[in-house]
Amino acid sequence: MKKLAMSLAFCLLLTGCGSSLSYSAEEPVAEENQSEPVELRQEGRHLLKDGSYVSTGRGMVGDISVEMRVRDGFIDRVSVVEHEENVGVVEDAFDRLEKSVIRKQSADVDTISGATEASYGFMEAVRNCIRQAE
Repeated sequence: MKKLAMSLAFCLLLTGCGSSLSYSAEEPVAEENQSEPVELRQEGRHLLKDGSYVSTGRGMVGDISVEMRVRDGFIDRVSVVEHEENVGVVEDAFDRLEKSVIRKQSADVDTISGATEASYGFMEAVRNCIRQAE
């Protein structure tokens, strides 16, 4: 009995000496600057040459042709001109990718689940367009 009471007291003593650092899922997570609207990130950014640029990237099935338009030094429109991918699968993915590129002003956007290879081909084409516009 004495050993049990001693063990219990020792456990309580160690519990009280534990770290006061708490990790909680409810703590706010710092957001990246990349999600800010373009207008807030213009300072120090290299502007692109105005115009329309067309390039291709390799998707899962075939080539993906993308047209990118630059106005006032910023990407204001991106659209898939032609592709050989499965139509029902990638149409929504291309719409989402187009919006992401315009919002981030970059080809470094997240891929779309279910259309990963098509996403990579789209981003490759956009990177090529950006290189042309620099």
